[in-house]
This record gives sequence, C-alpha cells and structure tokens, in this order.
Amino acid sequence: MPPELAGSGISPARGFMAEHAHYDDDLGFWEAHADRLGGPVCDLGAAAGRVTVRIAARGHEVWAVDTDPEMLAVLMERAAADGVQSRVHAIAGSMTDPLPVRDAGLVAVPMNTLQLLLDPADRLTCLRMAADALRPGGEMIFDLAMPHIEVTAELRGCLLDTGHSVDPGNGDLLMHGAMFDEVDIASGDVALRLLIERIHPDGSRTSVERAHRLHLYSPEEIPPLAEQAGLRVVSVAGGFHDEPLTPDAERHVWRLAKDPA
Repeated sequence: MPPELAGSGISPARGFMAEHAHYDDDLGFWEAHADRLGGPVCDLGAAAGRVTVRIAARGHEVWAVDTDPEMLAVLMERAAADGVQSRVHAIAGSMTDPLPVRDAGLVAVPMNTLQLLLDPADRLTCLRMAADALRPGGEMIFDLAMPHIEVTAELRGCLLDTGHSVDPGNGDLLMHGAMFDEVDIASGDVALRLLIERIHPDGSRTSVERAHRLHLYSPEEIPPLAEQAGLRVVSVAGGFHDEPLTPDAERHVWRLAKDPA
C-alpha cells in the first residue's frame, strides 16, 4: 500500500473518488455541452469517472482516458453499477497521446486537469491531439483555476482549510486542506500538497497526502495555444454558468472549436 495511505485501508483511486464525491458544481455544465455537441465524447484525464459516468448516462458514447489503470478500473465499476458500461471505453493514456476516438463532438478536460502539463510543448501537443480527434464543429472544453499568483506566493507554507465532506462509502468525515510548498511567479508553476484527514465513525483518524506540481495558466496563455493547435476560441467565462471573466473569478472556462477545413 502506498505510504500516504498507510493505515487507511483505502486504495488511492477509491480515496480520490471519495474525496471528490461531494463536488458536483460542474456536472450539469458537462452534461449540457455533451447533449449540445453530441457524441462521441472524450473525457481526458477521466480519473475515477465522475464526469464520464454522468455523460454516458445521457446516452453518449464516452472514451475515458487516464494514465492510472486503477482509476480506470474503479471508473468501469462505477459505469457497471449505473448500467452504462456498454457506452464507456476506458483507455490508458496521457494527455499528449493521440486520442482513441475520431470525429468526437466534445473533448472534455474537467477539474483543472490541464494544469498537470508543466512543459509548454506538452500543452500545445495536448490541444493538437484534441483538434485531431474532433469533427468539424466539435469543441474542446476545459476549466482552469485563476492563477492569483501573487496571492498564492504570499500563502506559501500556510496550511489552508479547503472545507470538509463525507465519504459516502463508509461515513468518514474528510477534512480537506492544502499547502503550497513552491510558487514560481515568473512561470506560474507551483508545488502543492493536498492534505486529507479522515475522522472515522469510531473517532480514530488517518491522514492522506497527495503531492502535485501544477501550472497555473493566465487567461492570456490560452488564445495563442489554441491558434497554434488549429482551434478557435468560442468563449471564455468566469464559471460554469457563463459568468463574466473578472480578475477575482475563481476559474476560467474555455470553449475551443474545430472549424471546417
């Protein structure tokens, strides 16, 4: 068992699923765009299937891509439990690999997943792979955290309380925290640890720590990338309900379209 989960009895993939089970702010957004654009859909960085299963439940064929085989196994268990496994195709791969689908209506990259691409060349490759997989009129849609990089730098080394939730599988209370260990203002790259304390029903506690290196994109970075990849910016919003993008927004949400040749 990985050391960060020692004592919890929960695998990393199932822990990840439980830690994000409460987050549903964006699900209606992804469902609506899948319905508007039609399938097939590619969920890039699908993890344990939070978005994939909901889109498949609406009748769409979904290709779920992730680097972690255990995540994909949990995803397929969820798809089977919801009776949609025949419409879900779990594929092991990275965001820079050619996508396993052609003539897609939607390539979705939910939950800040593009921020895992630290190399600028990989960011461009990812968008080009999406463009290759889309049919004319199809769209690549993704959300990103607004950088607020100067504020983030001031918070370096501070333990941030990011809320709490309940593991629906066993009733554990999950206390969510985060800490920025490194912040490079010039590049926008950060080292971040997510800290989860599990309070079990008997009062005992275990802790989980997940370390990430991320790139915090400024909104100005996306249009040149899109143009180089052969995609057109349709819109950018400050949230999942077409809120205007303002400097104090929590996220920027992009729609990039593939135009006819």
